Amino acid sequence: MSIYTIDLHQKLTELLGEVKSQKLFSGIGIFYNNHMFGIYKKGGFYLRAKDNLAREVEKIGGIRWDCDGIPSNLRIRDYYLIPSYYVSDDTKNPLLVKMIKESLRQIEAEKLAEALERAERIRHLPNMSLKYERLLAKVGICTISQLREVGASDAYLRVKSQGLFVTSHLFWKTYAALKNKFVELLTESEKDAGFKEVNEKLAAANFRALKYRP
Repeated sequence: MSIYTIDLHQKLTELLGEVKSQKLFSGIGIFYNNHMFGIYKKGGFYLRAKDNLAREVEKIGGIRWDCDGIPSNLRIRDYYLIPSYYVSDDTKNPLLVKMIKESLRQIEAEKLAEALERAERIRHLPNMSLKYERLLAKVGICTISQLREVGASDAYLRVKSQGLFVTSHLFWKTYAALKNKFVELLTESEKDAGFKEVNEKLAAANFRALKYRP
């Protein structure tokens, strides 16, 4: 580490609490609570910023990573070079801390959104897989919430109505998945109810009835 890097690490630790660093291919990453909010590179401090924070950073002279001469193969989006005097001048500490905290808030919000998105992936339901997730996405059913709203019978009907190749396996896998069960664990009464429901809807749409029961 350069003297500047050591001084910056110490300053950020004093301002924020324990700050950690890790060697990256493009510099040294700066972490707080496992969130990488900054990068040390060639004597400069780059802050991760998006949306309003990015505009605020640009107003004080911040330069986006890919606009300050860094080779294109080392570009990292959303990182801005903070003018050195904003780091070295202690009178700028309140603004520096404010920007870093907003950067951390953005990172936390993104991670939460990503976690919620992963939790909503159809492939994570019993019986389901990426294959069925992609098939349902073709008819506008992209999340577990949407699948629950549409229901297994209507989801199956949507796929058939689009002329997509599908077998009765899709219905039964979806039907059981929405009960948080594997197909093999459906009770006889559940099978009877599902069989009746889907065939009524298929008949109303002029499709052949299902013959397969799990």
